[in-house]
Amino acid sequence: MGVRTRTRREDVLTLSLRERDRISVLRQVAEGVLGPKEGAERLGLSSRQFRRIRRRWEQEGDRAVVHRGRGRGSNRRLPDGLRCRALQMAADPLYQDFGPTLLSEHVAADPQGGPVHPSTLRLWMIEADLWKAKPRRRRHRRRRPRRPARGEMVLMDSSEHDWLEGRSEEEEMSLVAMIDDATSEVFAAFYPRDTGLANRQVIAAYLREHGRMGALYVDRASHFGNWRSPHGSRKAGEEADPVMVHSIIRRGLEALEVELILALSPQAKGRVERLFGTLQDRLIKEMRVAGIASREDANRFLQEVFLPFWKEHFTLSPQNPTDAHRPLPGDVDLNVLFAETDTRLLREDFTFRYRNEVWQIEAAEAQDLRPKQKVTIERRLDGSVHYRCAGRYLHPCRFVAPSPEPVAAAETAQGKTPVTRPRPAADHPWRRPVLPIPTNASPP
Repeated sequence: MGVRTRTRREDVLTLSLRERDRISVLRQVAEGVLGPKEGAERLGLSSRQFRRIRRRWEQEGDRAVVHRGRGRGSNRRLPDGLRCRALQMAADPLYQDFGPTLLSEHVAADPQGGPVHPSTLRLWMIEADLWKAKPRRRRHRRRRPRRPARGEMVLMDSSEHDWLEGRSEEEEMSLVAMIDDATSEVFAAFYPRDTGLANRQVIAAYLREHGRMGALYVDRASHFGNWRSPHGSRKAGEEADPVMVHSIIRRGLEALEVELILALSPQAKGRVERLFGTLQDRLIKEMRVAGIASREDANRFLQEVFLPFWKEHFTLSPQNPTDAHRPLPGDVDLNVLFAETDTRLLREDFTFRYRNEVWQIEAAEAQDLRPKQKVTIERRLDGSVHYRCAGRYLHPCRFVAPSPEPVAAAETAQGKTPVTRPRPAADHPWRRPVLPIPTNASPP
């Protein structure tokens, strides 16, 4: 928005709304209606900057509030002769089918031309109607059809939200949910936070109840799988491609012959994303009506009331009635398969350190073990900790070192008097000053 005004030289000057406000405040200050400090506050300027603008306005008039660069060409503007020569070559039949990139190379090589960026040349050609901007074509996206059979693919995600609307001491809970791609059947549970352990527990519970699905579709959270740069495999000046680091969930699913698919975008797993949109509306209101005020009651309501209602009203019949779930092998222990594992080296005294504690392997179990063998520590889904080495489980005990008894207390208990360190006498050389003090020196 601009306002046209006349300066003292009777030429027309176009002012913006901001510049017009500045002139109005400057005139009020000049007339004594406002003080300089109030004028600076109204314009949002410092006192020093306001004085400088006022001084220039008194000398030059309204033109002083206009930026001095207005109407001037850029200091980096290319010469007009270069522009004319480039457009002349663009209109020449010899170059009429040249694009801006190729034509910029020929303009740079022309004796009367010079270097010009292809983007600048493209703008010149568009203004001269010698080139038409090509519209960007949006990538065609197609909705993925549902899998035909139940259990072929299951989508999984989690949502941290105020599910109980402040009725619980826990500010937020995380709902970890799985939805079948063919039928929209839901399997879910509430946890305090979205952790790797919570996701492993939900997957293990699903496998026990339904069996092995064909594929699990998840996001790229670190507990499903991540990428790291390989250390030591990069030469100077070269960038190494990131390497997939197998997570506990990927390791367990690969052992069960279940494919783990990592989505590239939230839209790719839109079915489970839309599920949370529905649950954050319907489930929250249903729990409010039921008076749910704790995570334990929320899980009970979810399993006994809401999920059966969902299955009855919102699930679909699959195209293929055959269930694609496969039974779990009889020798598979999911607690072990999805356990969090760490490794430690066995020391010379058949001990190893884990979480700032020393564990001792007794002689009866250490007969066929050797120092520097790896000990695998398993933290299973049920919270128990197990230790494995050389293909068998061990039962180490926590090593507690005896606390050292103070020497003085030990000698007193034996009837001995504790020895005290000698202290130098008052006239000892250690207590004498380095420089002699004059006898007639007066105190400061």
